[in-house]
Amino acid sequence: MASKKSKKNQEKILFILMGVIIIGLVIAGFILFQKQFYSLFKEDNASTASIKTEETTNLTASSIEKNNNIVEKEEEYIPQEDVQYLKIYYGVKGKDKLECENKRVRKNTMLIGQARQIVNSLLENPSNERLYRILPENLTLRGLFYDSGLFIIDFSREFSSIYNYGASEQTLAIYSIVNSITELDPKAKVRFLINGTEPESGEGHIDLNSKLSRLESLIEK
Repeated sequence: MASKKSKKNQEKILFILMGVIIIGLVIAGFILFQKQFYSLFKEDNASTASIKTEETTNLTASSIEKNNNIVEKEEEYIPQEDVQYLKIYYGVKGKDKLECENKRVRKNTMLIGQARQIVNSLLENPSNERLYRILPENLTLRGLFYDSGLFIIDFSREFSSIYNYGASEQTLAIYSIVNSITELDPKAKVRFLINGTEPESGEGHIDLNSKLSRLESLIEK
């Protein structure tokens, strides 16, 4: 009787031990799985961070290169033997006057080429802080011609916005062009086209249909 009872107790203890072992294996397996999952997740995050860092570096390098290209364009190197200075007339801040700024450009032996350089310079801002660009924003040069002492300048449609200028500012805007262009030939005259057509008569304070001559009285001495 005692022997049977002892045997049952041994079986019970063995069953409990097996249960403890199984539970221990399950816990150990779960911990191992958790460690492996965390390790993979960490590596994935590190890889993603590396990719993002590389992309950011590439973007930064691209931006720097782009900015450097802009600077190089603005500060174009011109050999001394190819340098030419053109007189460009801009508005004087606080005055109804024009003042000359010498624009450093690449030498061009053709008269029409120099005229284009002058007009394109007028579409840029001056270097001197006392001066300012008078011509409308987004204005572009469509064409420029020279025939028997007459310069014909064809501007984009934005040029018509000078009709909205006051009398003084409109006069300065037009003669900043005329006085700059006639530095190439003081006796020449200037006519304007707007988007390929002649301006309407009676518009604005100055008749753009007429042939305009140089006006020295507007120049700041």
